[in-house]
Amino acid sequence: MRIYAVLVGLVIGSFLNVLVYRIPQKLSSVKGTSFCPQCGHRLKWYDLFPMLSYLFLLGRCRYCGARISPRYPAVEGLNALCYYLIYIQNGLRPSSLIYAVVCSCLIVLALIDYDHKIIPDRFHIIIGISAVALGFITREVTWLERVIGFFAISLPMLVLALVTGGIGEGDVKLFAVCGLLLGWKLILLTMLLSSVLAAVYGIALMAIKKAKGKTEIPFGPFIAFSVIICLLAGERIINFYLSLLG
Repeated sequence: MRIYAVLVGLVIGSFLNVLVYRIPQKLSSVKGTSFCPQCGHRLKWYDLFPMLSYLFLLGRCRYCGARISPRYPAVEGLNALCYYLIYIQNGLRPSSLIYAVVCSCLIVLALIDYDHKIIPDRFHIIIGISAVALGFITREVTWLERVIGFFAISLPMLVLALVTGGIGEGDVKLFAVCGLLLGWKLILLTMLLSSVLAAVYGIALMAIKKAKGKTEIPFGPFIAFSVIICLLAGERIINFYLSLLG
């Protein structure tokens, strides 16, 4: 079953790459065949094996020789890793399916936000529905904790967005639905992790002179990555921190 979880993660990960490319361009995600974004040539079935095709083709298009971004196999591998860890920790349960859907959505929205600085509302809706469904099938997080989590970060961020205009509406919505998913404790940890990661990334960009103090950095990828961490290991992180306090 572990191998099966990885294989499913790889296949779904390949589809996630399609979503990342097509959704911002308002192209159908289910109709049409895959094609090379450089030469437009329709790809054959043997060009579409997750990760393996990239390795066999040495990262080049079979038809025009254009370089294939290493992000494609990275997305497939990351999604497979998430599915593997979900199965290892949670087994084959209905909640595991919800966790898998949420992780895949977070990967896609992170890349879309990174590329285009937008978070399509469809992902907020999917994560929100997943959070409600999870609330009915598991009691690990109470409904009160979920409701508090919905407002714990999103409400202060909404106020800051209205006052300063420096926070994106998509980030506010993402914190709201992820708070409903995780509960108030883990959404606070998400806020801490995402802020630290964003700060480190910004400092690194300035250090290599690829960004200035006023350069706009999308926050969605850091939120998404931190939510995945908290979804998979948040309770252990909190318990470890509390153990350090004695």
